[in-house]
Amino acid sequence: MRTINNYNGMGNLVMDTSSLIPTGNGTLRSIYFDNAGTTPPFNSVVRELQRYTPWYKYISDKSAKAKFLSDLYEESRITVKKFVNADMDNDTVIYTKNTTEAINILSNVICQKNTDFKPVIITTYMEHMSDYLPWKFRCDTDLVEVEPDGRLSMLDLENKLLKYKGRVKLVAVTGASNITGYINPIHEIAKLAHEYNAEILVDSAQLIQHRRIDMNPSDVMECIDYIAFSAHKTYAPFFSGALVGNKHVLNSGYPLCFGAGITKLVTDNEVILKDSPSRYEAGSNNILGVIALATAIQTINQINMENIKRHEMELLIYAIKKLKQNSSIIIYGDTEYLKDRVPIIAFNVKDKTHEEVGKYLYDDYGIIVKNGMCGADLYVKKLLEGSPYTGIVRISMGLYNENSEIDRLINALNKLI
Repeated sequence: MRTINNYNGMGNLVMDTSSLIPTGNGTLRSIYFDNAGTTPPFNSVVRELQRYTPWYKYISDKSAKAKFLSDLYEESRITVKKFVNADMDNDTVIYTKNTTEAINILSNVICQKNTDFKPVIITTYMEHMSDYLPWKFRCDTDLVEVEPDGRLSMLDLENKLLKYKGRVKLVAVTGASNITGYINPIHEIAKLAHEYNAEILVDSAQLIQHRRIDMNPSDVMECIDYIAFSAHKTYAPFFSGALVGNKHVLNSGYPLCFGAGITKLVTDNEVILKDSPSRYEAGSNNILGVIALATAIQTINQINMENIKRHEMELLIYAIKKLKQNSSIIIYGDTEYLKDRVPIIAFNVKDKTHEEVGKYLYDDYGIIVKNGMCGADLYVKKLLEGSPYTGIVRISMGLYNENSEIDRLINALNKLI
């Protein structure tokens, strides 16, 4: 695939998300603005899946097909490592169903380790429940506050690290919010965590498809110890994901799921586990999901992340500008400084519930958005504090969306009020 130097024609890179549907305004092509939930697959991914589907089988038998697929499966870990600049020697890539499973695997390891003190995990009010509940139910946790504009409070983070000095095992933080789109300063957070002898996990589910992630920058104190992400938010179907991080720590923990393929030796008296990643990948491997993920990563590399960033920033600026022109629309988050945001916008309409707005947009204009808590209950409640609203309406854009789609959204909202 050729490298794309501008965003024109980028919509042709994904499977068509529109379909002709009956609406209150006649038959219209639907518009998809729920990319933070699931992205459409790249056409390149679909082609690659069609190519390898005839080869599909259990990858651990002795056939030539199995060896070919097994080699492909293992080589894909290198693709993932290079994409996030992981440590090629000391990091491992564990394939999972999604970000949620990846974080649960890590929390199961971190929180089961025996220490002289009960460890504390610091997470934040900004998190999706996938990066809150695994820690909440397995460890002692504390939550970092957010500022009035919804950004993370770095001052409160440092205060929490000082408060639990010596007890903090890990700081678990989202790379980018799935509500406001704020990008957290993950390397600054990493440096703070490491100064207090803690590690860092970055929930990268909403970051990896929008920005380049560098787990190993030049300053070792700013290195990212673990990241977790999902393929279905990264233009790849078949529900796979990955946990990337320190294999030495992961080699010392027990799996979340026990089953075939994770052991070196099993007797009626003894079980010896394999090292990671194998000890965390019990049962049949999701080979098609891994092929999809690796192909999506290769496609993003060919598009060039800077091109994606440039186009998506133009979409975000355009959408915010248009939404601000309607005084009945309440936008959550900073609407002036947008450089630290991915193209996600949360809003409400005065005197309308989020359910009413979401239903209206689809029924009358074929526009698919997300509404409610969007899995980030604590954060949404913070943003809505003191207001009559019980949830938000969210639009989340991807590399293929266009200004004309935003125009239809704005036109629909203007007619609602």
